[in-house]
Amino acid sequence: MSPQPRIAFDITVIHDCIVRDTDTFRAFATKAKKRSLYRERRKLLDRHPGIKSMIDVAFVRSLDEKRGVYVAKVGWLPAEMVMTDERIREMCRNLFTLPAPYTEKTGISYGCCPGREKLSACPPYSFTAQETRTRLNEADIFIAIQSRLFVDPPEIRGWQDILVTKMKKAIEKAAGEGSVTAAFGAGPCQLCLPNPCLGGGECRSPEYRVFALESSGIPVLQLSRDMALLSGDKDWEIRFSKCFGTPRQTHKEWKITFGLAVKLKEGAV
Repeated sequence: MSPQPRIAFDITVIHDCIVRDTDTFRAFATKAKKRSLYRERRKLLDRHPGIKSMIDVAFVRSLDEKRGVYVAKVGWLPAEMVMTDERIREMCRNLFTLPAPYTEKTGISYGCCPGREKLSACPPYSFTAQETRTRLNEADIFIAIQSRLFVDPPEIRGWQDILVTKMKKAIEKAAGEGSVTAAFGAGPCQLCLPNPCLGGGECRSPEYRVFALESSGIPVLQLSRDMALLSGDKDWEIRFSKCFGTPRQTHKEWKITFGLAVKLKEGAV
């Protein structure tokens, strides 16, 4: 986190202020504590070679030839290190310049995230931060998946939701039903495509519905920082785009992060 003072309404500043005010941040306030838990949890993961082999870019890409090409990184960290806070979930209320296609369709150019209170995988229909915490507490590791850099949106919409669903099935086939305590996407769930979301909390297949990390109270910027720390790969880190989806967008490239919380059952390989 940058020590330099910045304007209070910068989204990164808001994110970092929330992160620093969480119990999880205080519990793992030093790099040494994070690395110590990571080493401990790695011993447990080593006893599950089947799951460990899935935490691999080549494996995730193999789950879906067309969608897998968008994946750049796969890694893991201890589930208890993943932070949750209801204030992250409430950031969907933040006002910002809306993408041009939405403005052309609705005439609205400025406001909160248009999925909030409308789409059935967005707040208030997504997991609360406490529900997310409960599911993370049932898990041992969190498998993070990150896309390659995009300048233009990927041709296949909702690719991440399909891919994380297939990853969940693969893990549960190897480790047993219930070994994935939660699967998270990035952005509004798009599993119903080409059909539109029913909205208002209604869902055609609620058992498959995927909530975004942020909409479930997980600060993705911090998650990516911790992945960078534990993996030694700084390319895990992300930056928030400003004026996203508009000609004024800075920076031009962006990527998404999503993943799954996994319980390493004794006896499972």
